Amino acid sequence: MSTELYLVYLATVVVLLAAPGPMTLMTLSTSVRFGHGRALFTVLGSNVAGLILMVLSATGIGALITAQPMLYDLLRYGGAAYLIWLGINAWRARKATPAAEGYQHQCRSRRALFRETLMVGLANPKGLLFFAALFPQFIQSGENLTEQFMILSLTFTAVDFVILNLVALGGCALAHHLANPGAQKGFNRCCGLVFMSLGGMMLLY
Repeated sequence: MSTELYLVYLATVVVLLAAPGPMTLMTLSTSVRFGHGRALFTVLGSNVAGLILMVLSATGIGALITAQPMLYDLLRYGGAAYLIWLGINAWRARKATPAAEGYQHQCRSRRALFRETLMVGLANPKGLLFFAALFPQFIQSGENLTEQFMILSLTFTAVDFVILNLVALGGCALAHHLANPGAQKGFNRCCGLVFMSLGGMMLLY
């Protein structure tokens, strides 16, 4: 892969990942409620889900899944239901301990946060279509396909890791301004509404 093409890909990935989405919201919400240490496992869940979808797309399994309407819809409905469930939980979430007083780490385990993000990422079949459409535009014929795939995949994962960590740090800073129970309740309910809206949009489209 030429340097020029790689730089175009890198810029494309940065722009795509900078746009708010379910993973961004999950990372922000987790960091506000539980701190950066817990949010890191949300970030890792997103990274692993992305890598799995990339591999599925590259091996052709993604195309097989998306070509089966029943299986595609099953994944879509499952993902939508899970997002709506997360939205309900966020709406009903209790007040988190402000950063100045120490986060309530015991409320959610690292494994649970990682699993939640992983499930959201894998339950969206559009991710398979996304990578199937993105990667071929930057693959050069005549060069080692495996090497190019690894470069594209690792670059995407690295950018995803950096951007979501920046979001997590922003959430930690925001937590200082949410010490008021009313402000925290409003934040949780806004996150809940967005999650439920994303779930509804997945069902409709």
